[in-house]
Amino acid sequence: MLNTLLTKLGLGDGSNNLDVDARRRHIRLNGLRADVEMGQQSFPVRDWSQGGVFFETLPDSRLVEGDRLVATIRFRFPHETIAVQRELRVVRTARRGVAAEFAPMSNDDRKQFDRILDNYHAESFLASQVAA
Repeated sequence: MLNTLLTKLGLGDGSNNLDVDARRRHIRLNGLRADVEMGQQSFPVRDWSQGGVFFETLPDSRLVEGDRLVATIRFRFPHETIAVQRELRVVRTARRGVAAEFAPMSNDDRKQFDRILDNYHAESFLASQVAA
């Protein structure tokens, strides 16, 4: 039970949780207000993990598998917005969305994502206390 709780919080290995997709290296997170910005356009994030992001696009986005791009991802929390610039590689496209993986992270990038995860878990915990 403890491992299941830790996994839901993104801290466990997921071995006892049936909701975790075994094909994934990282747990996907959703329910966070975030956008991917490329040039003058901004696209809402559907879900993300420490390995990549899936964001909504227009049907004619013209992105194809293998494309490399640089984007700013803005994570919006009630008390702050954290912006991270990342190099992305498109791994899958759909009619209205693009899945992209992050280029390997430096230690500074990893610290930024740890901060984002800390904020995400704190927000999730507070929401669970209000609902209880």
